[in-house]
Amino acid sequence: MARTSARILLETARTWLQTRWRASRLVSRRAIEQHRERQLGRFLKEVAPRAEAFRDLAGQPLEDFPRMDKARLMAGFHRYNRFGIRAEDAWAAMARGETLHGCHVGASTGTSGNRGLYLVNPMERARWLGVMLAKTGIDILRTRQRVAILLPTNSQLYETANESGRLRLVFFDLNEGVAAHAEALSSFDPTVLVATPHVLSLLAEMDIALNPEVIFSGAEVLDPTDRRTIETRFQRTVREIYMATEGLFAVACSHGRLHLTEDMMAFEWDSQPDLPGLLAPVITDFSRTSQMMVRYQMNDLLRLADTPCPCGSALQAVDEIVGRRDDIFDLPGTVGRIPVTPDIIRNAIIRTSPRIEDFRVTQTGAAEIALVLPEDCADLTGDAAQALNTLFARLGANADITAHAAPLVSPQTRKLRRVVREWRGPA
Repeated sequence: MARTSARILLETARTWLQTRWRASRLVSRRAIEQHRERQLGRFLKEVAPRAEAFRDLAGQPLEDFPRMDKARLMAGFHRYNRFGIRAEDAWAAMARGETLHGCHVGASTGTSGNRGLYLVNPMERARWLGVMLAKTGIDILRTRQRVAILLPTNSQLYETANESGRLRLVFFDLNEGVAAHAEALSSFDPTVLVATPHVLSLLAEMDIALNPEVIFSGAEVLDPTDRRTIETRFQRTVREIYMATEGLFAVACSHGRLHLTEDMMAFEWDSQPDLPGLLAPVITDFSRTSQMMVRYQMNDLLRLADTPCPCGSALQAVDEIVGRRDDIFDLPGTVGRIPVTPDIIRNAIIRTSPRIEDFRVTQTGAAEIALVLPEDCADLTGDAAQALNTLFARLGANADITAHAAPLVSPQTRKLRRVVREWRGPA
């Protein structure tokens, strides 16, 4: 165990140094593109073909590789990992807390209703951690850090840090609820706090002694209302981490702007004909060696920045993570159907009044929208519904909105989605 811990510490430190060094070298788009092409070429030739799905494509250009998504991955899980591990065996190993071929098994929270599996080996864990810490500016060589992580699903990725000795890291299991950890979290006194936006908001509203030096929000869209609540309480700027089961995609710089991790993965982009300016990422992670993520289609919509970031990084900046593609409302219009993205729905509601700090809005039918505000905002339901009507009218869409107030409970073990499209029927 001691030897394993030492190897993990060395790999984490090596990756941390390498990531910092790359940041000093990849100072132009040309340098980033050259680095990506070198790493991607090696990966497609030597690593990806170790999985059955890509065995006959060794050395081929990326565009010759088939696209994949969660459905394809789960339907043929054994074909996308180098060990031929089947999904049913991975589920069983995860339930028992066992490894397979030296890999830990994890799963997504199943926000869309279907959970996805992933495999990661100890060295991949160490590299992932080293990259995240380097990109977030956390110094693991000269200062000791106490990192508290409160995310929907436990992950062996995070538990790696416990083995390093340089970091003190505690994962707080959200299955027990946030309040159950208040005393332990206060005693731990984290210097770095990583949690979902709604958990950070809950902590901000609790009577708990916390004074983290750095706060990171991840795994959910950070709404302006959550940001305001968190930053007011802790007097710290919230920095975002764009991450998911599929990988680490972007980390906010010191100016609070997300930058893509183009030094460890290749990004392709799908445009949205009905939503100009929004793009859906298709990722190829050339840092992974156990489970291959090649041309994997993500379900998110992003708005990329078209101006340089003041921090000076040449990595592509992201203006906004708009939300999930399958949560875009699909409403009837004067001509055809009108798509309405989650970001402008959120903005219309919260701009109604600064008192609105939480809400739920759901498309339940072809033209039916249900809006729920907290009980202490019952007098604002009419104004918020009118704000949505005004928005839809401006976009040429029609909707039948019902609004009421009720207790709003944040999920403890799943991601919070305030804007949801439940209706999946034909237009």
